Amino acid sequence: MPNFTGQLNSNAIFAALFNMIISQQTFADNFGKHQKLVDKGRVDGTLYGDTKLYHAVDVLKTNPWGGDAEATNLLALDRPPAPKTQAIELNVFRQIRLTVDDYLTKQAWSEEYAFSEFTAVMIAQMEETRKVYEGTLYNAFIGTNETSVGRQKISFDVTTAVSGLSGIEKDIKEATFIAKELADLITDMTDYNRDFNDYQYMRSYSYDQIQVVWNQDWVNKIRKVDTPALFHKEDLIDKFADNVINARYFGVLITSSNISSYSDATPAPGKPIDADDGSYTPGSNHANGLIRSAIELEWTAGGTTYHVFPGDELPSGTTIGSGKTFEPGEVYIEDGTVICKILVKFPPMMSAFTVGTSFFNARSLTENKYITFGHNTLEHFSNYPFVTIRKV
Repeated sequence: MPNFTGQLNSNAIFAALFNMIISQQTFADNFGKHQKLVDKGRVDGTLYGDTKLYHAVDVLKTNPWGGDAEATNLLALDRPPAPKTQAIELNVFRQIRLTVDDYLTKQAWSEEYAFSEFTAVMIAQMEETRKVYEGTLYNAFIGTNETSVGRQKISFDVTTAVSGLSGIEKDIKEATFIAKELADLITDMTDYNRDFNDYQYMRSYSYDQIQVVWNQDWVNKIRKVDTPALFHKEDLIDKFADNVINARYFGVLITSSNISSYSDATPAPGKPIDADDGSYTPGSNHANGLIRSAIELEWTAGGTTYHVFPGDELPSGTTIGSGKTFEPGEVYIEDGTVICKILVKFPPMMSAFTVGTSFFNARSLTENKYITFGHNTLEHFSNYPFVTIRKV
């Protein structure tokens, strides 16, 4: 539907007259519940200091006891190993800006109510913008963050499991296989082990601690053949349905160490970056791969201004690489083989402050409104699992 250009309709009787506009309404219901994951990761910050420290310690050990002979060891010291400390720092600050007025803009509206409604919606969009920023940033981080320590990068050999099958039989086998592998993995995580944290400290995780963040495409694929019976055992169904995000957030972060794997002088499948100038070349129907932003950014190229939120696809031709529009670490290539992520504690989203301010310009009769806020650079807790599961 074309945008209204201001052209009124001629009256059916008197062609020299034009029909009036009946009413004006500004839509306010623009966003649903899009904050589910980031809200689970929220931790409080303050205006004092900028860092939260998280300490982790390993299990101790037992020793043979020698009875009376132990008396000579009474003064021996048995200090524990030094703890590991992770620092989460408030170091990212953003501002949302909006200019409104109570005079000239009114001339575009037929009545006070319609004008007031529009202004109220625009002001409310400032807070909605912050939510969109935080929600998309957090989802993209969850979908792209990986660690290779221990057993935190796992492949489910779905291809072999469904070999020789087709149709609904293949779908059922695939869903059942994923359910069994997931159930076995969660059981392993509840046992004593050093496999599921970056410190490789001895840990065990209770069943109700474990969180599964699903790729929406895989959830829908499994649901299409009904939830496998295995998912209903020991409340595994709760792990199946609780946290689901869009498939577009899952991928591999393109960094300085792996960018060459996605680059070629002649972009081809799996290599959507032109090695000569760093330009994104997705190919027909994304045959070379689909690259999305991991950050919010606005830039101008060729006289055109572009703006993306985390999770948005880059415009074709956008340059990627050191000194380019997007630096390494700021984009990712979508990866549909990622089935889910398994966590125990969501990565912290620490708020520094959220301050709303305004400034009235008496000369132009305009009012500038601002929301300024801060948060930490996102990273997962090294003391807890951050497991990536892929289909092979």
